[in-house]
Amino acid sequence: MKNIKNIPVKCFLFCLTLLMIGLVACEDEDADRISNSPQRLPDITTVSPASGPVRSTVTLTGANFSENPEDISVTFDGGDPAEVIASTETTITVEVPDFTTSGIVNLVVGTSFAIGGPTFTIELPEIESYSLSTAEPGTSVIITGTNFSEIPTDNVVSFNGELADVSASTSTSITTTVPTQALTGPITVTVAGNDPVTGSVFTVTRPEVTVASIDPTMGTPGIEVTIAGTGFSEILTNNTVSFQGREADSSIEGEVIAATTTSITVRVPVGAVTGTVSITVFGSASVAGPEFTVTSTTLLIPLTSDDDDVEEIMILQAGSDDAVGDMDLSSSDLEFGEMSSGQGLVKIGLRFNEVNIPQGADVQEASIQFKCDDTGSDPVQVIIFGENSANASPYEESNRELSGRPLTTANVIWDIPPWVNEGDRTDAQKTVDLSSIIQEIVNRDDWESGNSINIIIEPSGVSLSATSTSGGREAENYSSSRADDGAELSITFN
Repeated sequence: MKNIKNIPVKCFLFCLTLLMIGLVACEDEDADRISNSPQRLPDITTVSPASGPVRSTVTLTGANFSENPEDISVTFDGGDPAEVIASTETTITVEVPDFTTSGIVNLVVGTSFAIGGPTFTIELPEIESYSLSTAEPGTSVIITGTNFSEIPTDNVVSFNGELADVSASTSTSITTTVPTQALTGPITVTVAGNDPVTGSVFTVTRPEVTVASIDPTMGTPGIEVTIAGTGFSEILTNNTVSFQGREADSSIEGEVIAATTTSITVRVPVGAVTGTVSITVFGSASVAGPEFTVTSTTLLIPLTSDDDDVEEIMILQAGSDDAVGDMDLSSSDLEFGEMSSGQGLVKIGLRFNEVNIPQGADVQEASIQFKCDDTGSDPVQVIIFGENSANASPYEESNRELSGRPLTTANVIWDIPPWVNEGDRTDAQKTVDLSSIIQEIVNRDDWESGNSINIIIEPSGVSLSATSTSGGREAENYSSSRADDGAELSITFN
């Protein structure tokens, strides 16, 4: 009896299981049908308006859009995404980005749906007229046209390439100011970074340039002079002041260090000579001013160290314990064309420090003054060179150190007259003109004012055959205890 009673229950459970399996199978089929249903692609039917400037508002109309602006990406001609202002299932409102160019409107909804829409045409700004066609720098000018930006900083205006300030703007006008540096030429307007548009030529006029005076009217190169007049520029580089050059038809520009519309302060250039000063403003024709007289500067440069005058043995005296090329940095005197006992015939080096001559200065005269240490009347001849370097280094005691230095091409012969009195410091103890040697050194591109110059004096001519009985010339060397006795270099330049 128990087995017979359980049969209906088992049948019921079996049927219930089959029913549940069937329901699950139906759900899977429904899911398959749903997942295989066609996607709803967005569709743009119109773009309104179909043209406009950058930053204008455009509405896209169609179907299958999204009410969530974050799901939407709109681009014009493949440019940067536009800002989506609002959206529904059928409309999207966007702002045309800066730098946009004409082309197809592209729409992306979500992450996987994209469609190309109609074409949108960018309307470029157009320049129609100016409130003035001729004006001086600083004058306000209104540019009239279309498709400008109402935000002044979005409008970039230039006068013949020179950027101008924009003080106000609407969609049809721009108020700007003629730049200080402007020259005659067309006005160009660029709106929001798009392609520039060019208007007609604008004529820039300037006040007449006049020169009334120059103060002072004379001085050495390097001094500052002030020129008074009219029509100058407050921008230093707009003013060119030229001084007379060494050649008759040449000129040298001075450095303008201050300027207003009525005065210019300029530094007299190295190499300038006496002559007329001329002024050019903004590249216009030059205006002749007063004459400026260039005066010369004379430097007196004494030796300043015991190690700045040296002797190097050039020809050895018989029986000497020294060697050719030996250096003597502590000699008690300087011997010209004399076969000294214990050494022989020597060449002399003199190193002058802090030679404050500008690079390229015009050296007019130069000489070295000595003081007689011992008399002599036999013929003596020496040849004088300079060291061909921009800044002579201190002497060293290594063999042939003086001979190893490069020499200037320029050199001079000095036939030394008799020295008759010890202690004399006269023209007899002064060298011939050394200006060509100094000029070669200061003309070097790497010469700088304040550097050191080395003068090298060698026996030549008759002095090369000097003997122990020849009466040469002996000059005082430098000593800190009697500094005034040392050699002194004199240079006159402008």
